[in-house]
Amino acid sequence: MTSHWPPRIDWGNGEVFLVVNAPRKLRDSGRRLAALLGLLGSGSSHGVRSPRARASQSMAAWVVACSLAMCHGQETVGGSETHFLRRCETDCPSGLLCECGVCTNPCETAVQCTSWASNAECVSSSARVATQRCPASSAAAFCDLSCITEADCDSLGDGYQCESGYCRVAGTEAPLTSSEQPCTPAPLAAEELIVVGDSLLTLSIFTNELEAAAIAAGGVELAQDEHLRDYSSHLTSMLAEGQLSLANQYAASREEGPARVVIMDGGATDMLQDACPSGPELQCPAVQAAVLGAEQLLSQMAEDGVEHIVYFFYEDATENADLRAGIDVLRPLIENVCGKSLVPCHWLDLRPVFEGHYAEYVTGVDGIVFSDAGARATAQAIWELVELRCIAP
Repeated sequence: MTSHWPPRIDWGNGEVFLVVNAPRKLRDSGRRLAALLGLLGSGSSHGVRSPRARASQSMAAWVVACSLAMCHGQETVGGSETHFLRRCETDCPSGLLCECGVCTNPCETAVQCTSWASNAECVSSSARVATQRCPASSAAAFCDLSCITEADCDSLGDGYQCESGYCRVAGTEAPLTSSEQPCTPAPLAAEELIVVGDSLLTLSIFTNELEAAAIAAGGVELAQDEHLRDYSSHLTSMLAEGQLSLANQYAASREEGPARVVIMDGGATDMLQDACPSGPELQCPAVQAAVLGAEQLLSQMAEDGVEHIVYFFYEDATENADLRAGIDVLRPLIENVCGKSLVPCHWLDLRPVFEGHYAEYVTGVDGIVFSDAGARATAQAIWELVELRCIAP
């Protein structure tokens, strides 16, 4: 039987069919709702109804179902009908263009995007160009859907996941990009770069090693007896807002002068001391507070004109299983916060850096504090990323 959407009536063989190609969930929901409302009848013969009468009742059932939003947006979600935000290399169907490796359209306002998904946004590409997730030839802004969790992508239909802050089809890889322009950044002045973070920094020689790596690369100009601006603290090191928030470190830096580049970690302290008694999960208040705090902090940096954030996230805590589990829950969430930031946020997962070197690189009761070798390896990995992303020499 041929299918159509919107519904049509098929008058065949003395029977009446309501013909749709709506998703199975919608069809089943429509039938259940129609039965509850008595619109389709029970199948008993209390009189002979004409085909047109049965059709009217069938159509009425679907109208009611749709009026309750069960078929809202079926022509605008990002399923096979529209291909919105599906991966592409060159061309896209359905009147879409291939931008930044996905099927979308250039835009100037969000109103131009809601025909593809009700909560789609018009998002600037500049931060993703700077982090080399989009080519420099990308449109200045295009329709997209930002996210922190998988649930934020539900409006697109099945098969989407949250990837680096934006909804993408699960199981597909983003195309690799690289800087298309000559990379000749000027060295940073000492006051232009700040460091904020937690006890991994304060209990190790990390900042000294970062400074050494920057000087060796010619990336920072330091006068004699001048050092990087380091505001890291083991006391005010939580992402969650409050008196112990890492945001206080950043506030202190603002009082002494603006920064162009922020190098930071954050999140481990939020997961210490039985932060999630029932186990770390998205619904844990400590996890949600950390994510919200990270969003607000990066938003403040955007308002202040910070040009780049380098966010390095933890290696595995080898001696504290609960802390490791908490960090594992936070990792993709904070990566998504970083990925959708208006400030170019360059994400560095330290696990590949530490792989095969944990015995040499970590120390402390939790097995996560940097040893001297670990601090050095982390600093070198960060500065390599700074150079790769054309932030500084």
